[in-house]
Amino acid sequence: MKMITSRQHRLLRFLLQQQEYATLLSLAEQFAVSEKTIQRDLNIINDYLAEWNARADKKAGAGVLLVAENTADLLQLEQQLNGENDDAGGIMGHARRVKIASQLLSETPKETSINKLSERYFISNASIVNDLRIIEDWITPLGLQLIRSQSGTRIKGNENSVRQAMAALINGLMNHQEPGTVNHSRLDPGSYKALVQYFGEEDVAFVQALLQEMEQALAYPLGEPYYINIFTHILIMMHRRTRGNLLDNPGHIARQHVEDPVFIIAGKMVEKIEQRINLPLPEDEVWFIYQYIISSGVLVVENQSGSLLHAELFSDEARDITLHLVTQFSRLIKVELSLDQQLYEGLVVHIRPLINRLNYQIIIRNPLLDDIKNELADIYYLTRIAVEQVFIRYTPRAVSDDEVGYLAVHFQAAIERQIARKRVLLVCSTGVGTSHLLKSRILRAFPDWEIVGVVSSATMQSVSQQMAPDLVISTVHLPEGETPVVYVTAFFNDADIRRVTDKLITEKLHQASEACAVMQI
Repeated sequence: MKMITSRQHRLLRFLLQQQEYATLLSLAEQFAVSEKTIQRDLNIINDYLAEWNARADKKAGAGVLLVAENTADLLQLEQQLNGENDDAGGIMGHARRVKIASQLLSETPKETSINKLSERYFISNASIVNDLRIIEDWITPLGLQLIRSQSGTRIKGNENSVRQAMAALINGLMNHQEPGTVNHSRLDPGSYKALVQYFGEEDVAFVQALLQEMEQALAYPLGEPYYINIFTHILIMMHRRTRGNLLDNPGHIARQHVEDPVFIIAGKMVEKIEQRINLPLPEDEVWFIYQYIISSGVLVVENQSGSLLHAELFSDEARDITLHLVTQFSRLIKVELSLDQQLYEGLVVHIRPLINRLNYQIIIRNPLLDDIKNELADIYYLTRIAVEQVFIRYTPRAVSDDEVGYLAVHFQAAIERQIARKRVLLVCSTGVGTSHLLKSRILRAFPDWEIVGVVSSATMQSVSQQMAPDLVISTVHLPEGETPVVYVTAFFNDADIRRVTDKLITEKLHQASEACAVMQI
């Protein structure tokens, strides 16, 4: 069974009460979040509902409504959800399980008992046993085990796996769309609030200052998701050490990089953490922080002269993978992207730390993943195929959906740059004034385009052969030819702009995606 967050649980209970479709806007207002957050929550809820033979039916213009083949399934689900809200503190079942999982992870290798958990959360032993079964299903794919014995219950695994699981729980509490600002912090309000609630304001302020000094020493800033990732993991390390619960991570101490400037920075960070908690840390914590730094993406700063990239952000392996990935993606979409320097630099800077994340099994969360899958579906699918075909030559580890999402955005931007400069022939037979208006509006929407001519349908073919345009935009029907044609109104409105971009991007990507899907069968 999948675990869902408190907000998703409330949203599911709310939808179960609805007899008519509810719009995303009304749901967003009801739960004080953005429509995109509601969309992401609905995707997760749909996975949860699959076990009940139900789904959230989405209808354009109407909204969303829970449906099931058998209405009894929805009634049974509602009864279970209502039954989960049975403890004195009002903590619903899923939120209670998150708290229990967090407690077990935080305290491991120390044991607790079913009786103690029952007393703490004011529920029966049978309910705790059920909670533990669900928690076990969640932690097993993360390389952890739930150990039950006569002496008690605990989670078993290495320190890295425990920290990854704790980070996943904390990420689930973060609402990156939460409005507002946090003074003197790079964290978004939702992340700041979740970390302060879990670790306390003083420790969060300490780590914030620690990372600020780290970035100054590195001479470049980390990208936002990586910044939040290392922020969270340092807090988890401090939390577990102060409680005396650190586990062994065999094999780390032997792999020292004392000559690496980044390793020296990591060592100084550990010294400051030791001073903060007034406790010594194991030697491999330097290696732990070093891993996270070199596995973090960089926030690339751009100015009028272009991107400001540091030479140390590149590596031969990253260059090699990037070239193969761009080549493979270009083959899939039948568009040559190898000359796009911006694509190459963006990918190679991202891929170098990605290789480290794969090697060190460091997981990052992509908060835009659901949006990318929904709005850039073909790009995401084609990127996934290209990644699988290329990375298998370099590593046995699979690249996660979150990582593919980040790579897909690079390719989407490259494809949109492809349409930035086009030679266009206009075909318009409604008068000089109208043709001038059409030309003006096209250039306003696509300022880098070159209008090579404005002609009538009678002269179009001969002029097209002479001018060799990339695209024909016409207000009248034309015979089919080799040059792609987009039909628009003389006023070139928003719908016309979408038709042009669909012709140049969407159709090509969709055809490539369908072709790949056929080959996969």
